[in-house]
Amino acid sequence: MDTMRSFLRSSARERLTDLRRMMPTDGRLRWLLLGIACLGLLASPATVSAEPPIGPLAAAARADADAVASGDADAVPSPATFLGRPVGTDFQLADWTQVSDYYRRLAETSSRVILRSAGQTTEGRDFLYAIISDEYNLARLDEIQANSKIIADPRGVPAGRRRQAIRDGKVILFVTPTMHASETAATEMGMQFAWSLATSDEEPYRNARKKCVVVITPSLNPDGVDVVVDWYRQHVGTPLEGTELPRLYQLYTGHDNNRDWFMLTQAETRHLTRLLYREWFPQFLWDVHQQGNTTERFFVPPYRDPLNPNLDPGIVAGINLIGSRAVLDMTREGFTGIASGVSYDNWWNGGNRSVPARHNVIGILTEAASVKIASPIFQTQASLNDPLGTGKYQPSNQFVRPWPGGWWRLRDIIDYELAFGRSFLGSISREPQHWLRNAMEAAQRNIDAADVSGPRGWLIPTDVHDVGATRRLLDVLIASGVEVHRATEAFRSDGRDYPAGTIVIRRDQPYGGYVKDLFELQNFPPGVKPYDVTGWTLPLLLGVRRIEVRDPWEVTTERVEEPSQALSAFLGDPRLADADAAPETLSLADSDSWTKLVKRLGDGESLRMLTRPPQAGLVVPKPEAQEPIGIDLSGLPRIGLYSPWSSSMDEGWMRWVLEHFEIPFTTVRNESIRAGDLNSVYDVLVIPSLTARSIDRGRPVETSPWELAGGLDPEGAIEIQRFVRRGGRLIVMDNSATWAINLLRLPLIDVTRGAKDLSCPGSVLRGVVKSDRLTAGLPDELALFFSNSSAYRVMTNTERDAAGAEEIPVKTLLSYASNRLLLSGFLEGEQALTGQGAWMQLPYGDGQVHLFGFRPHYRAWSQATFHLLFRAMLIK
Repeated sequence: MDTMRSFLRSSARERLTDLRRMMPTDGRLRWLLLGIACLGLLASPATVSAEPPIGPLAAAARADADAVASGDADAVPSPATFLGRPVGTDFQLADWTQVSDYYRRLAETSSRVILRSAGQTTEGRDFLYAIISDEYNLARLDEIQANSKIIADPRGVPAGRRRQAIRDGKVILFVTPTMHASETAATEMGMQFAWSLATSDEEPYRNARKKCVVVITPSLNPDGVDVVVDWYRQHVGTPLEGTELPRLYQLYTGHDNNRDWFMLTQAETRHLTRLLYREWFPQFLWDVHQQGNTTERFFVPPYRDPLNPNLDPGIVAGINLIGSRAVLDMTREGFTGIASGVSYDNWWNGGNRSVPARHNVIGILTEAASVKIASPIFQTQASLNDPLGTGKYQPSNQFVRPWPGGWWRLRDIIDYELAFGRSFLGSISREPQHWLRNAMEAAQRNIDAADVSGPRGWLIPTDVHDVGATRRLLDVLIASGVEVHRATEAFRSDGRDYPAGTIVIRRDQPYGGYVKDLFELQNFPPGVKPYDVTGWTLPLLLGVRRIEVRDPWEVTTERVEEPSQALSAFLGDPRLADADAAPETLSLADSDSWTKLVKRLGDGESLRMLTRPPQAGLVVPKPEAQEPIGIDLSGLPRIGLYSPWSSSMDEGWMRWVLEHFEIPFTTVRNESIRAGDLNSVYDVLVIPSLTARSIDRGRPVETSPWELAGGLDPEGAIEIQRFVRRGGRLIVMDNSATWAINLLRLPLIDVTRGAKDLSCPGSVLRGVVKSDRLTAGLPDELALFFSNSSAYRVMTNTERDAAGAEEIPVKTLLSYASNRLLLSGFLEGEQALTGQGAWMQLPYGDGQVHLFGFRPHYRAWSQATFHLLFRAMLIK
């Protein structure tokens, strides 16, 4: 490995000499291999191994990336000077201290850069953002932001002031590198881009400083930068170079941090959301990513179909224009392997480029082919696949000039990204007023849409029982810049009467289309494979009733800035106001009650959950008598959450949910389970959705330090079986439930296995609650999130005997609805699911097993089904 690294770092002449020395003695073979190697290896480490450029601009394209400043650029050090090496050097990465120190140095030495912190990251680092423009613009940022706010929301602004905002305004672009910390190139690209923008007198940088304000977050995931860099540095030069991390690179979400942009669970997501929709109101956002490396070298928009109907046409056209111009500009510079209209659709909500698009921001995603963190790779053309999926790696209208293969390096990725950045700056700085006008028109179309296509708005009535879920819904709306109002007097709408205090969310606001996309039922078109999920109707997932308003309405309201202000008239479960209800009574219909229940159990209180109507689901101090009937609760169960040494996003989301509701738990690793005697340590063991292979085998020893290698099998699996037999409670879900069925020989069949016509890649389905003491007080039906998940039926006697399964009773606590199963998204072949089990409970020895066919905590979106998870954990 050291020899290979020295070889790759050597000069072209040195490499040619080494190749000659290493070649076999057979003449024909020697020259054949030498010729093949020369195609890729004679280029300098910073050169794309491709065909000669077809335009004269390619050589100049990387001049700024190689420059080591000598102090003549206003004494502003380049990244190369600061780091002591060019950006993108093989086998080297800048850590967060180096990155953040560079931006601080850039701001200290350049009058064109201001550096600020938006707050702290999840693990306590500064969430920085650099503001770059010319000195004149930086001196009047308040005025620029005020103009941008008018452009984003022209309501009530006189026509003359609107024209002035466009005339005097500056285009604002946000650049957000390294959300996914293993996509390492963008961190150093951002440093180079910031320096060039601050110092270069070449175009498009010079004009961009005059016409634009560019805001760069050095990383959307500073914590992850250090996690990835530390791991890579620890193992570079060893067989473990570039291998999988043993933890998530964002503490709770890992790669799913790009699925948090409407739910806002993480600190980093909330910081950027505040900057975008409450402070800066940009017209553009560039979301910089990397992808797999077997197809195109670089993806740019247009995105592929389907198109979400809630996106403004001017915003979509702008996205397409920016991407198409970049293909032309980059092709002229000699870059190859650029594709558009593939892979990434324009349907789903929740991403860093898709949520801005619903806020009238042109959200641009780029995806570069990856290397092994910072280690170069070599790829022949024969190993590459057509990004359009035709099976032929050839030019097309969406892939105009394929990459020919060769060496692919971190520096190549940076060069592609810098080239795209130059094109982007050129496009927006040439016609700034055009883009500002386009943004204002998009906002106005959203405002006017209430009178064109409806609905006119939404109401949240005051009689909802889950005040905690309602608070969370209002919180994410307000944080995302949505206006929320509260009725100050009673009113009538669509033939119904509503009291003062009803929450009113109007459609005629700039972000009304965003609310519509969150509140309506999605109907994903058939015949097209989705990129991500197809349905996300937020009120359903949270279990909050919302009412669409169709007819013209008149209601007197006041705007609210905090959820608590909006909820002043919400009393929650009306049974708590009953004269006979004790003041200590809790209603488990309210999400907030779970945190209170945990605290009281932890304080040693003895409680009882009532199970008979009309008091079902209430928790009261345990009475001396046996009445009322219920389940006695005393002491907190000792909960263990299984966490493999292969990073699991589902485990991370589970951790977040438990911590958010202040439910104590202990992380359990393979070695702890294999040590045995689990009942002395835990009462409940939770295994998030993991494949059987991940649980049993874990990380391969070939790609892991010895102490992290392997999984549970066989010792750990046997210990889990013993744990349940001896009285423990096992909670499994989706993939891990399949593993548990096989381990414990449970008499269940997953009917989704082999159901070839079934397709449900991420949708909201209707669940039916079954009558049981454990489900007492739950609504008759609730929405659940199904993402290629599972469904169960009980084995027949014949099937049980053939499988050697246990003969034990099975309770179905929740089933998939027998008709009208799909609520939002896409579902084909629903007959495989209808009426089947979604939450099953089985006795096993002296213990219990709970199996969820779906993930009840999915991405922390599905709060309506948190209640089921918490009941399984806390109520025996």
